[in-house]
Amino acid sequence: MSLKFRLLLLIVGLLSAAILGLAVSLGWQARNAILLQAESDGTRIARVLAQAASVANTVPAEIEQVIGRQMVSEALLTAHLFDIAEQAGISVEEVNARLMEITARSEISEIWGFDGSGTTTYGSLPDVSLQIFPDPERSPVLSRFWHLLSGEKFSVVGPGIDRDLDGRRFKYAGVRGVSTPGAALVGYDFDFIGGIVDRIGLVQVVRSLLDSGRVNAIWVFDYQFQPLAQGTVFGEEVNQPPDSREQEALDDSIRTGSTASWLAGRDMVVVTPIPGPDGGPIGATLLRLPTDGLQKLMQSSLIYTAIVAGLVLAASLLTATWFSHRLTRPLYSIGEAAQAVEQQRYVRGQLQAVAARRDEFGNLARVFEAMAKQVFARQDELDALVKERTLQLEQKNEQLEAANAQINQELTLAQAMQTAILPAAFPQDPRFTGYAMMQAARHVGGDFYDYFMLDEDRIAVVMADVSGKGVPAAFFMAVSRTVIQSVAREADGPGDCLARANDLVCQENPLELFVTVFYGILDARTGEFRFANGGHNPPYLIGADGMVTALETTGGMALGILDELPYAEKSVTLRPGDSLFLFTDGVTEAFDPANQEYGETRLEAALQGSHSLAIEALAQRVVDSVDSFSDTAPQSDDLTCLALRYAGHGGNGLT
Repeated sequence: MSLKFRLLLLIVGLLSAAILGLAVSLGWQARNAILLQAESDGTRIARVLAQAASVANTVPAEIEQVIGRQMVSEALLTAHLFDIAEQAGISVEEVNARLMEITARSEISEIWGFDGSGTTTYGSLPDVSLQIFPDPERSPVLSRFWHLLSGEKFSVVGPGIDRDLDGRRFKYAGVRGVSTPGAALVGYDFDFIGGIVDRIGLVQVVRSLLDSGRVNAIWVFDYQFQPLAQGTVFGEEVNQPPDSREQEALDDSIRTGSTASWLAGRDMVVVTPIPGPDGGPIGATLLRLPTDGLQKLMQSSLIYTAIVAGLVLAASLLTATWFSHRLTRPLYSIGEAAQAVEQQRYVRGQLQAVAARRDEFGNLARVFEAMAKQVFARQDELDALVKERTLQLEQKNEQLEAANAQINQELTLAQAMQTAILPAAFPQDPRFTGYAMMQAARHVGGDFYDYFMLDEDRIAVVMADVSGKGVPAAFFMAVSRTVIQSVAREADGPGDCLARANDLVCQENPLELFVTVFYGILDARTGEFRFANGGHNPPYLIGADGMVTALETTGGMALGILDELPYAEKSVTLRPGDSLFLFTDGVTEAFDPANQEYGETRLEAALQGSHSLAIEALAQRVVDSVDSFSDTAPQSDDLTCLALRYAGHGGNGLT
């Protein structure tokens, strides 16, 4: 985008922003004025509704108390009626017929008479028989009226309850008998009480507010967020239940007693708490008020703003076009000169017309011409310097390549020498077979294995791992292997051998390295395998039956850390066909590209079923498993393993 066009956009944008900002400010003020008025009206309506809800909250209880007193009076008259009927000898059928007529012509739903045992004597429902028991479990509805039968109380007014008979909610009140033990009860259906509450309570207030046209929707909730009353005018949007924001405001109003209001689409939402007797909130109201006047005012303001902004922008565009052209023309000339310098085709005096100006553009053009002269002079110097440095770099690269080739040659020779140090093949003996291999993480490594005959019946096997890698570890490996071999033939057993070797290694350890060692001796005559472990991974025993188990550890410390340490030894007797697999941590601590460890579980899985393989195939199976697991991940440590299979004294095992 050119500077001219950007200047044009900047000027027009600034003017547009100023005009739109002023119009928006005026519209916002008008909007806020109407919004505040609507909010004030809504708050007053919500407070009136909240007060009505607060009063209506106590109306049902007060009405129920009044009706309870009336029911006691009606029950007393009924008791006298029963007493008169008994004295006059009126039959039960005739009394029941009169009771049915009374319930049909009055608000009383049921009338009952009971004798002293709690059995029904009279009733407005002749086909139904009730029984009063003192035990609430046997008579959950009528047990409280037992005190009337016993004469302990004159009257009892029960709460509203749900009857097991038909599931209807009833309220009963009764008095004791007049001349004989018994009781008279009257019952009211709760629908009658609810109708009274609706006619004078909160529901009527909600209807009145909706009929006024100043409210679109009303919800009244108690402190448990249960709706006490609600109502909405027609329309899908205003009929929607409270959304998440409204529910949060209602919950906050019930908990803290706060009032909230905001504009939501075409409605003003107002949430107000319902005060209780102690002043604390016992519920909340939600109102949605129409804001059609605000919407019309906003539309008019937007239309007026658009007309004024269009006229001002048209004039601004003409002025900005002329001004931007005058500003950008000298810059365009300077840009062409800079491009000419880059392409090495600049001609002196190319900016003469611009340089003759007395303003900032003229100063810039004069400075540019002076810089162009210096650039061409510096370019010649840089070309000569680059040629000189390029020649020097080529010489250094040749020297580095020669030195790197020599280092690689020496490391390859060191690797060949290290490989030559390790034994190449197991002794030929029909009683056992073995195979060992090592893959160094670098040209040379710190792992080593060894095997040698102590006499014509005993073969010693060694698996070791020197701390560190590279040339220092390789040298320490050679020293450690030589020391172990030198003391192995004189030692009394594996433990004694490691103890002597440890003392010698500690004396000749200037780099303070250490080596973990597993050393074992197989007696080919008996199959006994005695071993000692100096901090190394315990080998696995692969039975002729295919079972894979790790050898016990002996608790020894790595060689080269502390001298004069004892090394315990243990033994296991191999059966013909049993195999031993010795390894270094380069096997179990190999990693895949996701940095997951190979681990002992995968090693044990690779050894499963290997009892039927030849000894070389057994070792190669583990190495292939590690290589497949590692995939493209670089080898992190030396990988060394040794497999030894006992064929038995007669040499019948699988080789």
